[in-house]
Amino acid sequence: MNTTTPPLPLQLIEEFINTRRADGDGLATHEELEQWLTSRDLAPSSISANDSELSRARAVREGLRAVIAENNAAPVASPRPDGLNPSARNEFAKLAENLPLVVDVRSSPPRLVPQAGLSDVDSALAALLVGALTAVPDGTWVRLKACREPSCRRAFYDHSRNRSRSWCSMELCGNRAKGRAFYSRNQ
Repeated sequence: MNTTTPPLPLQLIEEFINTRRADGDGLATHEELEQWLTSRDLAPSSISANDSELSRARAVREGLRAVIAENNAAPVASPRPDGLNPSARNEFAKLAENLPLVVDVRSSPPRLVPQAGLSDVDSALAALLVGALTAVPDGTWVRLKACREPSCRRAFYDHSRNRSRSWCSMELCGNRAKGRAFYSRNQ
């Protein structure tokens, strides 16, 4: 097992979630969304995203972030001091209804694919959902997590044997959390 990167479908989801960074939004413009999708072969080079598709892509991203946060060992405190949108999961569920998947029985083995007739952006978003769905039965989905550090919330793949990682980086986010805990104990 490769210890530095997740399986490809989850790697794409991780990268997609991490387009929202502390230093800005990697999906701030139509062009950035188009470039991200085409550079990962999720959409044709002729793609042209509109405002509603850009908004939908950001909502799917935040919905995926909310879903993977539930893969963390301990629940994240509420109210959410961590930048997660509490309604993102519900919004994501509504969006997913409009990103239909169908079973392609012509492929061997049969597989889920985005329904024909979707826009290029919606088809790419649906393809990301296929990646999430295929990761559930093989047990890799639960390893994709959101960093528990409130100032971070990056997606990361937990390669630890017992799936107990809480932070994307022990050196940075883990040390911040442990430093705060130490400081609060010694006050």
